[in-house]
Amino acid sequence: MKVPVEEELRLVEIKQIKTNPFQPRREFAKEELEELASSIKSVGIIHPPVVRPLYGSNNEYELLAGERRLRASELAGLKAINVIIKNFSNLYSAEAALIENIQRVDLNPLEIAKALKSLAEDFKWTQEEISEKVGKKRSTIANYFRLLTLPAAIKESLTKNLLTMGHAKAILSLQYEKDQLALHERVLKENLSVRQTEALVLKKSKADKAEEYIDPQRDFFLEAIAKKMEERLGTKVIVTNSKVIIDYYNLDDLDRILAYLNIGE
Repeated sequence: MKVPVEEELRLVEIKQIKTNPFQPRREFAKEELEELASSIKSVGIIHPPVVRPLYGSNNEYELLAGERRLRASELAGLKAINVIIKNFSNLYSAEAALIENIQRVDLNPLEIAKALKSLAEDFKWTQEEISEKVGKKRSTIANYFRLLTLPAAIKESLTKNLLTMGHAKAILSLQYEKDQLALHERVLKENLSVRQTEALVLKKSKADKAEEYIDPQRDFFLEAIAKKMEERLGTKVIVTNSKVIIDYYNLDDLDRILAYLNIGE
């Protein structure tokens, strides 16, 4: 990805700035915006947002970085703000917006997972390429992808920051959804730490192994295949002796899976 070097500081009307569709952050705390708006009223914007010209439009710009500052400026009653203008291509704009935002410390784990998923889908990057681009380990990328296979209730807790990435990784160690949901409920109810959650998973794992001998129908080879497919496809997979079941969440997600499997429309 070639990084453009031309940039310019310019006063631009807020109404001319369009948000970036690749911005993974969708929700901003009202209190944070109000605090930042108060600061902007007092001392102005210390670090201007970064935008790029939208060619073919009527003096419009696309936001690359700084949506919280932009929203707070509007909340502060400003009509125009200083921005840094960079001449990015469409492709670089999308890549830069995603990668820059993935590095943010205030994104919740699910926002990061969805941003990484966008990199894989929109640019056809492998997990190895994503790892190199965003500076995270390959195993870390795989763990974020696995978050997308969690039940909806657990993903909602991640979105609301009721669970951490450590909690989610522990819950993902459980194979069955009913067990994951039961542990999730207990974590919230008892306000368990990550260490306590991991201890419960270990206890459950030992109990399951003790019962394995009375479950001759389980096929651990097929379960291992299902686990590998889940990591590759980023969704829940069940493999039995006669069928393979691949979950998808909406039509866009189905398109993503079909594209990965090299299956056309």
